[in-house]
Amino acid sequence: MSRRLLFLGLAVVLCGCGEDVKAPPVAANKQTGPADPVPPAKSDGTTRRSKPDADDEEVMDELAAAGKPEADDDEEKTTTPDDGDKEGDKESEKPGKVSLQKAFKSANKFMQKGDVKGALSELEKAVPDNPDDANLLLNLAALCQRAASDDKSKPEYEFYKKAADYFRRALKADTSLAENPNIGSFAGTTYYNEARALAKEDKPADALKALQEAVDMGFKDVDELEKEDDLAAVRELPEFPEFVTKTRATIQERQKREIDKIFAETKPFDFTFEATDIEGNAIAMADLKGKIAIIDVWGTWCPPCRMEIPHFIELQTKYKDAGVEIVGLNLERAKDDEEAVQLIQEFHKENKMNYRCAPIKQATTDQIPEFAAFPTTMFFDRTGKVRAKIVGYNPLEILEMIVSRLLEEKPEGDKPATEEKAPEQKAGGKPTEEKAQEKSDKEAKIDDAGK
Repeated sequence: MSRRLLFLGLAVVLCGCGEDVKAPPVAANKQTGPADPVPPAKSDGTTRRSKPDADDEEVMDELAAAGKPEADDDEEKTTTPDDGDKEGDKESEKPGKVSLQKAFKSANKFMQKGDVKGALSELEKAVPDNPDDANLLLNLAALCQRAASDDKSKPEYEFYKKAADYFRRALKADTSLAENPNIGSFAGTTYYNEARALAKEDKPADALKALQEAVDMGFKDVDELEKEDDLAAVRELPEFPEFVTKTRATIQERQKREIDKIFAETKPFDFTFEATDIEGNAIAMADLKGKIAIIDVWGTWCPPCRMEIPHFIELQTKYKDAGVEIVGLNLERAKDDEEAVQLIQEFHKENKMNYRCAPIKQATTDQIPEFAAFPTTMFFDRTGKVRAKIVGYNPLEILEMIVSRLLEEKPEGDKPATEEKAPEQKAGGKPTEEKAQEKSDKEAKIDDAGK
């Protein structure tokens, strides 16, 4: 299984960042959601700057979470199967058999030229001799998704259908893949796009079935179902309103379980920082005590990090008066601190960010257990205790649910007075009002007897 998941990195190299993916990535704890690996650090604590990919400005596709750490600038990125699989190599050498290794290498050459369909064609040559290779089928599904949206103004819906077909074949070839949250997320998007294609062919009933598969695998953007132009025919079905109602309930329950898991899996750890923000002002963890603090460790170079910025802006706007404060801590790919600050300032201004950001050194992230990818976001309660840590892109709904849960918690020592016993009431004794009434009745009887 580990070898199969390693192959998923091939799809990332071949496909780059996804483009016409309507569904946002699934919510993620440390194993899920698109994330960028931690870049290598230089001796001065900054991170080495690398040449950005052409697709960096595009939305990350669902499969990006399975990507391998990027190679050094002076090292060639490999996109071939594991050379250690000697048995597979011998099998591929049989006369007339298409080598998977050769197919992937050839496909990569086409991708380097920007020819997605050419890369897809090369990989498809290996299918007849490898019909049950889940890795090959998953990569083909990813390439079909990319090919469908090469021209965003004119999606090629047939490729969406092919992507779904390849995905189902991959899951059939290796049923354990369905247990991987990254796979489920990508499948949800794949089936959603298939539903769009089927609806465009005037097959709304089939499209609705595909949407149900998408929801079952992890798709969660119900609002998109109700506004996507391609799904207009599906919305005309009499059973669509009930489908939406059930889908909302399913997603809500799934998200609740997800939040429960995040809180349960986050073990407390010490974290502190002292830095100078991009405006030249001092900022420290100690300043945030008494507030619900969100510390987002990110970089302007990181696609999933940039995807989340609008969510944090919205949270800061909505919950600032309730005592929520967000701070962005940046590890930039810059040659020195001055360049790092400039990069952050430009991004901060361009995106109208409403919370403070500050460049940091690797020593700060060394405090975070198992820190391995960007973004990494930590949530602290009013006492300064870390309560949740998530890695990778997360939709607004998940971020807001974590914040809401922390806001609902009562500060320690702030217990309702009704929970405490009145000072006059001893254990086993009667309430003060009852004692006063008994005393009054007794006095009345004595007064009557004296008359």
